[in-house]
Amino acid sequence: MELLIYCRQLSPRLEYTCRFIFKDILRMPFRLSCSFSEVSNYSGPILCYDKQAIPGSLTMHPSQILFETDIKPISFSVGQWKNLPAFPMGNSHQKADIPFDMLAGTFFLISRYEEYLPHNSDRHNRFRASSSFAFRHGFLELPVVDLWAFELLNALKEKYPHISYKTRQFSSQVTIDLDCAYAYRGKGFLRTALGFANSLATLNLKRVAQRFRVITNKQKDPFEIYEELFQLLPPEEGTKWFVHVGDWGKFDKPIKVDKSSMITLINRLVSRYPIGIHPSYRTYLNDSVFRKELSRLVDAIGQSVTSSRFHYLRFTIPNSYYPLIRAGITQEYSMGFPEKPGFRAGTCTPYPFFDLYDNSTKNLKIFPFPIMDSTLRRIAWQTPDEAVEIVKRLIDSAKRVNGTFISVWHVDYLADFNTKPSLLYLLKYVLERTNGNPKH
Repeated sequence: MELLIYCRQLSPRLEYTCRFIFKDILRMPFRLSCSFSEVSNYSGPILCYDKQAIPGSLTMHPSQILFETDIKPISFSVGQWKNLPAFPMGNSHQKADIPFDMLAGTFFLISRYEEYLPHNSDRHNRFRASSSFAFRHGFLELPVVDLWAFELLNALKEKYPHISYKTRQFSSQVTIDLDCAYAYRGKGFLRTALGFANSLATLNLKRVAQRFRVITNKQKDPFEIYEELFQLLPPEEGTKWFVHVGDWGKFDKPIKVDKSSMITLINRLVSRYPIGIHPSYRTYLNDSVFRKELSRLVDAIGQSVTSSRFHYLRFTIPNSYYPLIRAGITQEYSMGFPEKPGFRAGTCTPYPFFDLYDNSTKNLKIFPFPIMDSTLRRIAWQTPDEAVEIVKRLIDSAKRVNGTFISVWHVDYLADFNTKPSLLYLLKYVLERTNGNPKH
């Protein structure tokens, strides 16, 4: 029998949040109702989201955020529930079975409400991890929304032992950003000449010799680890590549897609994995540049593209999403912090984008990730065991709620090219820990 959620006032924010918790996380049939007579005559499980309790129901008192239509600074009181951080806490004089407004807390996190408010951005105009509510209250490494949902499920099962729900399965996905496919190959005369000049100026004669051997086909390019990766990576949807096809710039160093080396590589990738676009640094709030890059990638791979992750994770909510939606992108993979591992949106479950400006759900699913190799690289290079421990904690957190664990990698950090060791060991650990069924 389905769960009946009673609230005397319905709203788009409430409906969105309930769909995410009960449909996407708990896989539970549910229905929202604002009819007191209907809920009074209902014989099945009831969640009463109202300050006036319904006899026999599980109760949770609402706060105002889900019934508002504006965006304004909010002050939440944070407490504890089931050994988890919980907010906003309810009034201590009004007792409820669930002592905080879990629906409001969930909406605040997954809508990224705080990113609509004024905040201090970093030098790339990105929202800082240190500015996030989760970081400031010490739970960035927890998929707290999923953990709340499972504790709510336990409370519902205790009160209604025969409640219907389905158990979801843990899943994982490896994603790779192809910022620059080769260290030396395919860069053209000018970039190659500048590379030689820079190495000579810094007296890096080893790099000079290596570059010469590669461009004269006497040595494999240092980034040519693709066959090794193909043997490791999960097939098909278990791995996704995001290809940078933008123009060269200070923060953009791609190989042009019309180079023979790139054509060959792209064909190798397309035959094995789904391909997404990696919009360049300059696409930030620039619809025309994004359109040009998307058209370029579609022509290169010969098929439509529906997924995206911004280069440098340089995006702003919601404005950076609009060009994607207009262009037919339906999956977005940028929801993570560049400087801290953890769950930026408080969840390890993909969720639809809700636009606070017009209070509506859009046709864009957000796929949050908790780890990226470049975020962990300093830790991994100095204390490899500590990096492994961080990854272990995050994977185990996602497994605890049967969530989706997405990791982000770059070929230049996986290759044995930089002065620091390769992070390939960390990728292998993730594949082993997530039981991603890597090919051998």
